[in-house]
Amino acid sequence: MQNDQSMVVPFFKTDAIYQEAASKAEGRPIYKDVELVEIRIAGERNYAPTFPAHEVWKHINGEPVTYAERFPKEYALFAAGREQIADGTPLSELPFLTEGERATLRRLKVYTAEALASVEGSNLKNLGPKAREFKTQAEAYLNRASGASQSVALAAEVETLKAKIAEMTAAPAAPAVDDEAAEKERIKSMIADATGQRPKGNPSLTTLQEMLADIKQVA
Repeated sequence: MQNDQSMVVPFFKTDAIYQEAASKAEGRPIYKDVELVEIRIAGERNYAPTFPAHEVWKHINGEPVTYAERFPKEYALFAAGREQIADGTPLSELPFLTEGERATLRRLKVYTAEALASVEGSNLKNLGPKAREFKTQAEAYLNRASGASQSVALAAEVETLKAKIAEMTAAPAAPAVDDEAAEKERIKSMIADATGQRPKGNPSLTTLQEMLADIKQVA
């Protein structure tokens, strides 16, 4: 079963709230725009409690936490005027549901595969006669996805390890042809400066290095 938090979807909105005391004092209707949050619970047909967004939800370690702070991502989307989307895998990704079934589930405040897999008891019954089948299929879908994700991660780790082993065991690279030619030319010039004569033919780099060492010993 998924975490119960998957069943809760906050929806922030602004509503004009009648101000009774101010209206009586002014002798006219007075309203105030107030930011609210509607708590939608998967499978609940008629229950969606609404609270002021900046009202204290609860105290944690002695510090007050508002509803806006409880759901920071959703509140940020609301404040920016963007669409508020439930966390999780959308119903559109579940191949075993028809469009009509998805629409029915959304009307019952079920927006994600995680919520569908988590719903229990009377809330599950509210989803209709195929509720148990939908829940089982959603659980299987999430389990398969989790297993596939772990397999991909493991395969990536194996490939990374193989690459590291190959790098550690690889033989030292041979000097580049251009670099070797430049080094041979440098040693030939040093030999010519020391003896007045460049080496004849095309001796190897090792031979040139030995010749230069012998000259230095004599000098």
